[in-house]
Amino acid sequence: MITRRSLTLLAAAAAVASTMSIPAQAEEYPSERLTYTIAFGPGGGNDRMSRTVVDILRKYDLYPGNIVVENREGGSGAVGFSYVAGKAGDPYRLTSTSGNFIGTPLVADTNWTYADFTPIGLLASDAMLLVVRSDSDFGDVDAFVDAAKTGRVTIAGSGSAGPERVTASLFAQAAGIEFEYVPIGSGGELVTALTSGSVDAVVANPSEVAGQLDAGTLKALAFSDSARSTNNPDVPTFMELGYDFSFSLPRGVVMPDDLEPAAQDWWVATLKKVIETPEWQEYLAKNGMSGNPIWGEDFATYLAATSAQYRDTLVKIGAIQQ
Repeated sequence: MITRRSLTLLAAAAAVASTMSIPAQAEEYPSERLTYTIAFGPGGGNDRMSRTVVDILRKYDLYPGNIVVENREGGSGAVGFSYVAGKAGDPYRLTSTSGNFIGTPLVADTNWTYADFTPIGLLASDAMLLVVRSDSDFGDVDAFVDAAKTGRVTIAGSGSAGPERVTASLFAQAAGIEFEYVPIGSGGELVTALTSGSVDAVVANPSEVAGQLDAGTLKALAFSDSARSTNNPDVPTFMELGYDFSFSLPRGVVMPDDLEPAAQDWWVATLKKVIETPEWQEYLAKNGMSGNPIWGEDFATYLAATSAQYRDTLVKIGAIQQ
């Protein structure tokens, strides 16, 4: 028999349970294993950035659970980014953006664009180096331009219409030259193609060639940002050398679409801690990047503007149709 006293006790118990459940729900995220997907192969710029972020998360115990890092390369980032985009609603998936995050959907029939992700933050700006072998006849950019005007030159880069291709094309346009572009899959393959003599030059992310530059195997002729790289201060910008263009792209972190705002907020707060560490500052300096963080929906706005600019550039150089 249900008495008045038992009803009172049941009501009190329900009230207590309700009160206790509020903080439990608030503290629920994160409580599972995190998977950090890298949409490119080992050794490249995106891989190095992603693993730097994960190493910092682990070192400072910024993530309470286990973190699994996986490389899902292919299609200039299309395979990995498509995989993460397909995990809509899953708050335990992260990936790092790159130039191909913007460029690949513009030139290929992907099932995703930048708009199909939850924006977390822009962590750095990324520009490119024009690199040749140290024993090359090209002592500077002008020598390369002179050679291109009198004969055939080849420039390699990752992907057929990524930031490397855009940088090379803008350089050619500014210099009034033609070149043969050779799309190659990853940073390691770029270095191999150059050192083997298969191509005359490469356009590469600074992190992809840092070791060879330090060793003296390769030399950088010019940098595509509007200011010199902090890690390669002796390398002039194209603009300094009289070639009127600059080009850089964002490196940031995104998650799948359709997330609870609390998950996005948690990662914004956590990555703000990541970029304050000496390890992140060392990463920026070593890879010649500038840190200009943008968070959350401001990052979404930035991605939209960058995509529009990238598209306009690809149309101008004939990589895609209007």
